[in-house]
Amino acid sequence: MTTRQVLVSLFAGVWIGALLVAGWNPIGATALTMDWLVEVLRTPFNTKFVILILFMGAGAAFIYRSGGILALEQTIGDRVTTARESQILTWLIGVFIFFDSYTSTVVTGNATRELAQDNDSSREMHAYALDSTTSPVTTFGPVSNWIGFQVSMIIVGFEATQATVDQLGVTAFGLFLQSIPWNIYCFMAFFMVGFIAITQRFFGPMLNAEWRARSTGRTIREDATPLSDVSADVGEPSDKNPSLMNFFAPILVLLVVGLVSMWYLGGGPQPDVDIATAFQETDVALGLLYGSFAFMLTGLVGSLAYRTMDLEEASEVIIDGFKTMVIAIAIIVLAWSIGLAAENVGTAQYIVDLLVGSGVPGSFLPLIIFIAAMFVAFTTGTSWGTMAILTPLAIPLSFELVGPSVLPVVIAMLFGGAIWGDHSSPISDTTVMSSIFAGSDHIDHVNTQIPFAATAAGVTVIVLFLYGFGMQSPFVALPLAFVLTAAAVVVLNKLDARRKGLPEVMPTAEEIDSGAVDIDRIERGEVDGANGSYDHLSAIPAVTVGVVVAYLLLVFGFAMLGG
Repeated sequence: MTTRQVLVSLFAGVWIGALLVAGWNPIGATALTMDWLVEVLRTPFNTKFVILILFMGAGAAFIYRSGGILALEQTIGDRVTTARESQILTWLIGVFIFFDSYTSTVVTGNATRELAQDNDSSREMHAYALDSTTSPVTTFGPVSNWIGFQVSMIIVGFEATQATVDQLGVTAFGLFLQSIPWNIYCFMAFFMVGFIAITQRFFGPMLNAEWRARSTGRTIREDATPLSDVSADVGEPSDKNPSLMNFFAPILVLLVVGLVSMWYLGGGPQPDVDIATAFQETDVALGLLYGSFAFMLTGLVGSLAYRTMDLEEASEVIIDGFKTMVIAIAIIVLAWSIGLAAENVGTAQYIVDLLVGSGVPGSFLPLIIFIAAMFVAFTTGTSWGTMAILTPLAIPLSFELVGPSVLPVVIAMLFGGAIWGDHSSPISDTTVMSSIFAGSDHIDHVNTQIPFAATAAGVTVIVLFLYGFGMQSPFVALPLAFVLTAAAVVVLNKLDARRKGLPEVMPTAEEIDSGAVDIDRIERGEVDGANGSYDHLSAIPAVTVGVVVAYLLLVFGFAMLGG
């Protein structure tokens, strides 16, 4: 919280742990810290994960540099004619880039920024759509580097419990799968982007930003300071022979090879092993490694086959892709190390003893974990760092206080709370990146996103209270959360629009320019009949809803493999 620097702070946490173990000897602590860093990297799961992260970066760089993203822009650009359609499209492309949040922000932001600008969608809304789509989607996968990291954190938590898999009743990957339906915040954050974009019902500072963009054409606030575009980090896309194959083929190969590999490694071909058992018993890191290598290789082959680059340029793309993942790898290694430090100094057992003796009701433990994760992530600006800090504590505490049955809910709330803090913190790397690739003023992005993130978090808290009083089925909790979120958006929109004298349903810039929406009447407070009108069965929203429903069915089918 003091340094606002996640790498420095994580390293300091590891070193302080080593200092305690080394009897306050700073030289011994430094040596022990180095030993711990080496130890976590030598673990087979972790080694595979670091390599797959590099392959993911290279594959994503090929999608961008090969011109796949240009082909997508050329295919859909002429069909996007309103701010609403550009916002829906941003949500849709974010669904396709489910394997890495960094990549999703870069690719989706670059693919839709000009469309949003040309159609008078505010940069604040574009940044929000990027930020609140990427992290939730990569959290669920079904094939992503986030899954590998989250499973590695669950493994650290299992080690801290000093209980066997038989005692816990589930493998680390199986527990992750079981946690998916309980990740209320991430589902609601993702759902709100699409619901708000489709209905055009805004509230809070975003309502003002969208009205400014539609009525004046100023997509960014006057005197605002947009963050610069860092496309130089991944280079400029090739325009030699852009093809949609270079966009979709690597993603499809990643999905197929990753899932098939995990099924095969879990013993799927054996006649006595069903699909659910295969996925619970699989080597998830190795399966993702195979998928990420195929992802990178497909990008390489496609780039050469369509002659968008030569072999020398393709080799440079691989290295550039590796570079984009350096910070992520540094955070990951330190995250693993701080988990090891906490294990060595007995942090988990101390917290367990403290809370077990305090008489905290076990049914409200998920709410406590959710709030703790929100606080840590908001103040540190990192969801992965929050997962690293809290997972080794939350799993032993939950196991001792309640038992294995609460673990899926606790894990889901820990991950969801960490992502809420990431969405709301001005020092979050993904929040900063969303501002960069949307061309938004960073503080404007934070201010306009917080009310939306708080709404999704508020619904999550309501569900957790109901969980504490006995509503403990995700098949009841999740549908209820969707209904509450939709209702909250509509009510808040109506109240805020009425208070500000602005339309509830934001009209298009064309409706305003043509006089169909009378600005003078609105300024006089006469907003009746000033709402925008949209065809909800038009191609882009209809296709998007279909794709999102298919994606969610895939995610829930994936989750059901956890038993």
